[in-house]
Amino acid sequence: MPNQRRRRLEAILDRLAVRGTAQAKELAEEFGVSVMTVHRDLDELERRGAVRKFHGGASVVRTRSHEISAAIRRRLATEEKQLLGRIAAERIQPGQTIMMDDSTTVEAMLPRLDRAEDVRVITNSLTVINTLAAQTAVTTIALGGRYDPSHESFLGTAAVEATRALRCDTAFVSTTSIDAEGLYHQEESVVALKREMLRSARHRVLLVDSTKFGNASLHRVCAWDLIDELIVTDGAPEDVLARIARHDVAVTVAH
Repeated sequence: MPNQRRRRLEAILDRLAVRGTAQAKELAEEFGVSVMTVHRDLDELERRGAVRKFHGGASVVRTRSHEISAAIRRRLATEEKQLLGRIAAERIQPGQTIMMDDSTTVEAMLPRLDRAEDVRVITNSLTVINTLAAQTAVTTIALGGRYDPSHESFLGTAAVEATRALRCDTAFVSTTSIDAEGLYHQEESVVALKREMLRSARHRVLLVDSTKFGNASLHRVCAWDLIDELIVTDGAPEDVLARIARHDVAVTVAH
């Protein structure tokens, strides 16, 4: 793919991350190309699972039953995710086996894993697999299954069964919404795998930024009895954090 088009696709994703939706005509004027060229670009992004096309444009807006793509999520709350990833990575001890889900929040732990000693990482995230493949100090165990281009990860029954057969010291996960009663996500296939990851771990750590409070998602992942530690950015409602802590969850607020 020519560099010019690659840069334009990345720029379109940046615009959609900010706006949520965009008309093809507006994008054509902004980038100085034809409407037909923009439609071909949007077709390519839809093929990757990054956007959802509608008549005349494209959208990345989350719904109760559909999570926005990893390509867009990676552009949101980047500073918060880097902070959460740094704190979470500090929890890893030499010789441990850890599990990382396919969230872009947990993905932010990657820059710190090059310092890990004798660590094994179990994951369904293609981004995590590709990044760790170049790090000889980390042993990577990939969870197979059906590849989902929108999530950039492997999901489905095969991934759940593979997870069920494994045990790890710590699971690091994130999700799209939480409240005082538990964790939630829009998509059933993602919920099934996250739940199995939590069940397979001796210690369970949830990473979320403060925007995850109050959002509506269709499926419940689990109650707080499956979480041992919550790492959250400041700005989260203190009354909800207090109620979560009553479930014997260690709450760490990252400032």
